[in-house]
Amino acid sequence: MKFRYQAVERIPSPMEPGVVYHSKEFELAGLLCACGCSHKITLLVPDGHQVYEQAGGATIHPSVGVLDAPCKSHFIVTVGEVDWLPPFTSTQAARIIHSQIARHVARDAKPKPKARIERLRAVIAVIAGALAALKRVFFR
Repeated sequence: MKFRYQAVERIPSPMEPGVVYHSKEFELAGLLCACGCSHKITLLVPDGHQVYEQAGGATIHPSVGVLDAPCKSHFIVTVGEVDWLPPFTSTQAARIIHSQIARHVARDAKPKPKARIERLRAVIAVIAGALAALKRVFFR
């Protein structure tokens, strides 16, 4: 199977086999499993994976591990071509899932820089408004 890259606003439903859908706005990618089992895969971009177009084909790094489906597929997509890797054992899959959850919980607990910047902008806007009101009162 070959994968082509398709930039989208939102991941479509249903997805087509052989297409890696990438929403830069929502930092997600979606595809159907390369083995043909039709399992839907969602990737967090750029947190967990990098997804981009390369010479007309999709490239995904690091590998895609299908840990939540019976196929237990494990592969890399490079310029649309699938390179198969050994499947994860149940123990490895459980360890990886727990590790990913712990990483996301720890990251979500930290204030996001973007949120801090937005709060700072809001405070600056309030101060600027107060200064403008004072200027109107004292400098009529």
